[in-house]
Amino acid sequence: MEDNTKRLHSGKSYRIFWWITGHPIFVASLGMMFVAACLAFIPKLVIDPKAESFLPKDSPALVYREQVEEIFGLKDPMVIAVVNKNGVFNPDTIQLVDWLTQQVLAIPEVNQDRVISLTTEDNIVGNEEGLVVTPFVESLPVTQDQTNEIAAKVKDFPLYLGSVVARDSSATLIITEVTEDSHAPIVYEKLMTIIAKAPIKNTEILHVAGDGAVSGYLSAYIISDAARLVPISVVIITLLCVLAFRTVQGSLLPGIVILAATASSVGIMAAMGDPIYVITTSMPILLVGIAVADAIHIKSEYYEQRALTPTLSKQAIIVHSVNKMAKPVLLTTLTSMIGFLGVYFSSYMPPMKSFGVYSMIGLAVAGIFSLAVIPAMQMLMPTKDSAAFTSSNTRKGDKLAQFMDGVGRRVLANPNRIIIGAMVVVVMGIYGASKLEVNESWVDNFQTSEPIYQADIAINKAMDGTSNLDIVIQTPHQEDLFLPENLRKIEALQFYLESMPEIGGTTSIVDYIKQMNRALNNNDPSEYRIPDDADLISQYFLLYSASGDPTDFEEEVDYDYQQALVRARLHNGRLQFFKPVVENAQTYIDENFNTRQIEASLSGRIYVDYEWLTNLTDSHFKGVAFALVLVWIVASLSFKSILGGTLALVPVGLATFAVYALMGALGITLAVGTTMTAVIALGIGIDFAIHTIERIKYQIQVQDLSPSEALQGLYPSTGRALLFNFLAVFIGFGVLGLSHVPPLAKLGVLIAFAVLVSFVASITVLPVLIKLFKPRFIGFKKGTDINTALIADVSD
Repeated sequence: MEDNTKRLHSGKSYRIFWWITGHPIFVASLGMMFVAACLAFIPKLVIDPKAESFLPKDSPALVYREQVEEIFGLKDPMVIAVVNKNGVFNPDTIQLVDWLTQQVLAIPEVNQDRVISLTTEDNIVGNEEGLVVTPFVESLPVTQDQTNEIAAKVKDFPLYLGSVVARDSSATLIITEVTEDSHAPIVYEKLMTIIAKAPIKNTEILHVAGDGAVSGYLSAYIISDAARLVPISVVIITLLCVLAFRTVQGSLLPGIVILAATASSVGIMAAMGDPIYVITTSMPILLVGIAVADAIHIKSEYYEQRALTPTLSKQAIIVHSVNKMAKPVLLTTLTSMIGFLGVYFSSYMPPMKSFGVYSMIGLAVAGIFSLAVIPAMQMLMPTKDSAAFTSSNTRKGDKLAQFMDGVGRRVLANPNRIIIGAMVVVVMGIYGASKLEVNESWVDNFQTSEPIYQADIAINKAMDGTSNLDIVIQTPHQEDLFLPENLRKIEALQFYLESMPEIGGTTSIVDYIKQMNRALNNNDPSEYRIPDDADLISQYFLLYSASGDPTDFEEEVDYDYQQALVRARLHNGRLQFFKPVVENAQTYIDENFNTRQIEASLSGRIYVDYEWLTNLTDSHFKGVAFALVLVWIVASLSFKSILGGTLALVPVGLATFAVYALMGALGITLAVGTTMTAVIALGIGIDFAIHTIERIKYQIQVQDLSPSEALQGLYPSTGRALLFNFLAVFIGFGVLGLSHVPPLAKLGVLIAFAVLVSFVASITVLPVLIKLFKPRFIGFKKGTDINTALIADVSD
């Protein structure tokens, strides 16, 4: 006999859900086949941990940097630093440097021609026959006197001071480059193995650092971090579902949604050939908390309906529950996607766009699974009631429901305090937003206790710096860089750069020319200058090639002596430190170069970082504005009320202000992770407001409750589900706060805080505003007075 309950509703959405629950094996199988297909692509994922990934491939700054690297044969270096507080010029330390150098040269993935250390580099001296190029260390020293001779030669060669040997002799570097960028992780691990077994005899401390090392280690670092956090998040969310529903089904089915959301986002990313970036490693962790929210609401409604209408069939209860939650689930999925859409459209950086689009895919899949696959799977499982939901006409439910009921009574009895509190948050948020500034360094992706972070500090302290700003000099004709007037312009540029306190030192072809001039003039220090004759300068290079390797200058000048590179070394790679350097250097170039005779252009790691970091503030506020407007439009259309859309924005607006207030109070800067906080929190946090408004509407318009009953009835039912929804999302982002990648940890903490504020505002400020404004779209009639009824309820 046909179930009479099937005739209870005959709307289009009901017919869809009747069909889904009537074909559960087909629907469930289709869903799991999709998940399996996505999982199959995940092994194809590749990682891109480099800072330049934050610029589009066609970015002028990035394209030019690649051209510069091609001309001068540049790659991001890795360095082993040998630090000895008593000085590196002693026999044991020099022998250690040589041992390390030989070990590095034996690594197949290293470019042997680009290994630089005290024991590989040559000195330039003059004699009666001309220039003589000899190694600084012709044989390993055994006595201190022999070492002192080496020290004297190095100190007479200013070009290596601060770049290869510390100016106070407390450290020296072994510098190398990989043959291919993809070899960076392998080389980094081999360098770490080398220093672990190094034959240290004195008090030397060894470090591995450099831009190449950061990129090399970061790949493994972020993957291990994600592999640690995802299981923690899944376990905690599962335990939360057990607490909420106290059934196996109640924890298993939301877990299926989590699997589908994470597998689809990462799997489709791999299928499309897009790499995983530092920021996108957080995506699975975030989706764990977000994706489960809709499943929690649907399961809560299902168990509540089972308790209230136990005589209905299993299929009827499932259909009724899913249909009732379909609109808010679709709307919250859409608004959550809008938050990530804001990330996508407001940024031109590939990692941010990737994060936005694949998070949207995961959320869309989570919504589909919650409304289709989970109801189908539930039909295949045994019927079991939840001890957390019992039949009660008073709707008091379990202790959590009673707790939320008590919260509601206090909120509705104190509207003035609630409004004042909200206004305070707004004022604090405006102040915090005015203090925001962008500051980021790629090494900040590591915890301060990490060896590579400590290495960066140690090398920056001892040497001229690990962050490079390059200035490319261009002239119109071959050998124009033999002209003294051009060389003096380069020299003046170096003097100007070195006058900035942020710059530790500079190098260029001019330094070699001055060293050769000094060597050919009896090593007279006063002759460390640029000769006045272009032909003489040309002869210097010819003399050098007779006893040295002409490729020694390939990083400083091209083979035609038409283009040169000036490299400035900075002690700090954070934007607020190098921003004035870049801007002042550009001003100097504009005023003193860019003539027909000689031109100059900025490039290098620092300039590339400057290009993408300086746009973070604009992209942040554009993203917030975009998401706010779009969410408001969607909410207004859904509620068919401008006031409805505006009310829905109130909790997330307060959350945004609260985040700014917290960032201002704690001095948290805008960076790769934190710049997305407000946009993501906006898209996620509005879910609470939508469920709150929809529940009050349903109780007034469908259940025919009075306004006072609807407002108070919100708390033990939807309020309980919102509590677990909040806990799931809060924990999901809270787990991200445990990340060993500081930008991701800050992102997790800030969004968790924003979610907390959104939740609290949705069950406090929003009901109070509804009580005050009595909006008709919810079902309030003109002249409705609910204050008396509410006061009576609270006094019971």
